[in-house]
Amino acid sequence: MRITINKLTVQYTEDDHSLLALDRVDLHLTPGRITALVGESGSGKTTLGKAIMGLLPDNATVQGEILLDQDNLLDFDEARMNAIRWGTVAMVFQNGAANLNPVHRLKYQVAEPLIQRGTPKKRALALAETRLTDMGLAPELADRYPHELSGGQVQRGLLAMGLILDPPVLILDEPTAALDAVTKSFIADVIQDCRAQNRSVLLITHDLDLAGALADEIAVLYLGQVMEYLPGRHLMERPAHPYTLALARAFPTMDAVRDLGGIRGDAFYRMVHAHAAENGTAHVHTHVAAPDAYHEGGHAPPEGCLFKPRCTQAVPACALGQVEMEITPDGDHRVRCIRGGIASILEFEQVAKSYGRVTALHATDLTLMAGEVFCLVGETGSGKTTLAMIAAGAVSPDQGNRIFQGRDMDGWMEKDPDSLAPRIGIIYQNPAESVSHRLTVFEIVAEPLRIHKTVTDEAALKDRVCAALSDVRLSTSPEFLKRYPHELNMGAIQRVCLARALVHEPDLLIADEPTSALDPSVQAKVLKMLLTLQIEKGLTLLFVTHNIGLARKVADLVGVMAGGRIIESGPAARIIHHPDHDYTRTLIRSARGVNPSRPAVSSPL
Repeated sequence: MRITINKLTVQYTEDDHSLLALDRVDLHLTPGRITALVGESGSGKTTLGKAIMGLLPDNATVQGEILLDQDNLLDFDEARMNAIRWGTVAMVFQNGAANLNPVHRLKYQVAEPLIQRGTPKKRALALAETRLTDMGLAPELADRYPHELSGGQVQRGLLAMGLILDPPVLILDEPTAALDAVTKSFIADVIQDCRAQNRSVLLITHDLDLAGALADEIAVLYLGQVMEYLPGRHLMERPAHPYTLALARAFPTMDAVRDLGGIRGDAFYRMVHAHAAENGTAHVHTHVAAPDAYHEGGHAPPEGCLFKPRCTQAVPACALGQVEMEITPDGDHRVRCIRGGIASILEFEQVAKSYGRVTALHATDLTLMAGEVFCLVGETGSGKTTLAMIAAGAVSPDQGNRIFQGRDMDGWMEKDPDSLAPRIGIIYQNPAESVSHRLTVFEIVAEPLRIHKTVTDEAALKDRVCAALSDVRLSTSPEFLKRYPHELNMGAIQRVCLARALVHEPDLLIADEPTSALDPSVQAKVLKMLLTLQIEKGLTLLFVTHNIGLARKVADLVGVMAGGRIIESGPAARIIHHPDHDYTRTLIRSARGVNPSRPAVSSPL
């Protein structure tokens, strides 16, 4: 059987407020396929499952359609819904033992749907024991009460109950939450068996590994709206929406190499209520409410993208109009984003650079996507800094095109350099040599604002400088602002350089060996701070390093350079665990303290 959900909207009403839990959700459950629903807590995943089952509370208002083949379940009365529950559509709820009756033995509860459908009690209990055995539970466990079972055993019992009537549609709400790896693997096998048995499966989960491994299609929910539909195999390495990328970056996997990253800001609830206007009419609007507060933060915008406050690539147009789903150029993703998904911030098309007869950078194609961390790795003289400085606009290429935020970079620099330069921040190698020792800390950080005349009012200038210093965890006291570089240690100088790079709140940050001059403990602190700022400010980061061990801890993507060429690039996990090029394998072995024979790779210098 097929379930088709069209424009499903659910509101929970209490007094004069309504919580908008689902907003015009479309979803299809197809026989022989697994559809996963992922998203942060509070995004509406469980509400959708309960809406299909007709188990929403009395204060829920539902609009749209939930079609079981051709019948709209929203038109069914309670008697008709009872007729399809368990036998046609079954749901395994989250929170394990909380869904079982504590005063009945497990096998009696598993047998209950059979008994309710008229199966003799003795036969129902025998079938329940068989199904529990199929779930890996010994007969003596079937006679236990829920409190006498482990979480994994309870979950197996709930699965047995959900499947006891062989329903063609199965809804699983967090079936592996808080379970050990062995039980999780077993349940994954059961879910795959359901697909092989031609069931329609809805897998509600925050376990992105499970969703990516099992699902044919994934719907990504945020505040009740679907932000992206994508093939399951693309979840971790090819998300197309900034929210999906942020979720993937925040999830710990065995393959992940970079440190976990969160999503900047906090999600809120969408509260709808009406105030009486002066003319006596009702003014209906939406409030922002944080998860820990019922009503705060003013009014949510009536239009635009819900994810805009947390997005790494938001533009003013994101606050306008109603954002609809669009098909991505490759045709296999659908995203709710006016920019068509994760946008490119910088593109190189056959960019090359020579110094005299030495080619520092051969013709190179490169794309940096908004919000990602791209690490360039290679030996000294491999062309990393040349590429980085061309990306920053500090060096002009001999050939090729540079496209920054959709505009020709060279033409932009020629016509209006003061509007381009603040969008790109640079942290140079050797921090002590990249600042004037005749300038104070305040003057160093304020220098870019004065050069580009971004801020002319002295009070506003001081506020911007102090904000940038606070961002990098440096003092804003008058005494510190008056210090000169020679009065600071190397870690403090590097933070001053970072504050200077961030004072314009750039979209792209170029970091050229930003920690190579620091001792390991200071390096770790600076890196953690840099990654935190990258998330909080939504920065795209081009990180240059000769240390592939360092790159694996910070990068989403890695590009390996040798001889003025990018010889290999891709997701950091793939580059580290499954490198294609011998030179990359050499870098990895060297980082592990092995001294392998060197592959033949010519150097440009």
